[in-house]
Amino acid sequence: MTHVPLPRGFRAAGTYAGIKKPGRGFDLGVLIADEAYPAAAVFTQNALLGAHVHLCREHLAKNGGLVRAIVVNSGCANCATGQQGIDNARRTAEAVATRLGCPPEQVLPISTGAIGAHLPMDKILAALPDLIDEALQDPGGSEGVMDFTRAIMTTDTFPKLESATFEARGGEGRVTGIAKGAGMIHPNMATMLGFLTTDAELPASAVEVLRQTVDRTFHRVTVDGDTSPNDTVVLWASGLRAAVDEELVDGALLDTASRLCKQIAADGEGATRLVTVQVRGAASEADASHVGRTIATSPLTKTAVAGRDPNWGRILSAAGRAGVPIDVAKARVWIGSTTLYEDGRPFPDREPEASRHLAEEREVTLGVDLGVGEEGADVWTCDLTADYVRINADYRT
Repeated sequence: MTHVPLPRGFRAAGTYAGIKKPGRGFDLGVLIADEAYPAAAVFTQNALLGAHVHLCREHLAKNGGLVRAIVVNSGCANCATGQQGIDNARRTAEAVATRLGCPPEQVLPISTGAIGAHLPMDKILAALPDLIDEALQDPGGSEGVMDFTRAIMTTDTFPKLESATFEARGGEGRVTGIAKGAGMIHPNMATMLGFLTTDAELPASAVEVLRQTVDRTFHRVTVDGDTSPNDTVVLWASGLRAAVDEELVDGALLDTASRLCKQIAADGEGATRLVTVQVRGAASEADASHVGRTIATSPLTKTAVAGRDPNWGRILSAAGRAGVPIDVAKARVWIGSTTLYEDGRPFPDREPEASRHLAEEREVTLGVDLGVGEEGADVWTCDLTADYVRINADYRT
């Protein structure tokens, strides 16, 4: 992957602290701001919450949305660990704050990995000083960004890092996004861990901008219909660059988040195909998004893609059970650029062309027009293969 820089005002580093088993890669990373900058976060809607979700909400309420550092460990979710889990997350934040000379409330500690184990605090606390010093010595350098990106991975097969620029007064501005996720990926907040950093001066509050972004990106990616108890997405803005046009900031942010979502879907556990579900002709954008998620989580649709079977009936059936308005007589279904159903009748002679699209393309398209309106949305997912079953059957063994 091409190395990309962080926006102005941010630094990063990653290391192996011994949380994961040897040979499984880095497992502890930090993102550090030159000073406390405005941030916002959205979290899982699962009733089971990782310890860091409790503490991050508490810290954001106390710090007025100003964050100096984020520390992330992989290999241990620190979830279903009771008060000790929260206390361990607090100790992690305090250790980072002491090293940086900032209030603990300005540090967000985040965890990802297997549920039900306590953090190895001796290993984390021993690794943090050198890790923080390394980040401080690498102002925006691409090597530190890549190390952080690798440090937050669990079952991911590749690091997920995207960046976009926008025109700003005083020079070019940047958005850089980092994410992890390959399984237990579904909307109802953020579907994994994601960090969006920018040197933009945001056109509205960080909370408002993040919610708008999440609704149009992270809420539209799904791998398996299962929502993690640790899902977190953070937007963090240094405000060192004022955009010439606010739409450019929104464009760069949405572009970065969308490309991260596609990476997550493409890296779905056991996946062989990135699938974009296109929904058109809906009564509202919300309806289109809901239909897209219904199709994208249909095991029958996802296994058909895995088998390179252009089974358009499964797409239409999933759209029909989504509980939103659809006119089946006016509906249209396509795979790739091939229409397989339209005006109430199928076109079986076109199926070989659609099958070639599924067989030959790594990125495939499924689409449906509901025939009731003008709104649309895209949702990203992947096929469902036997390898998904193997990966999750062997996850802890």
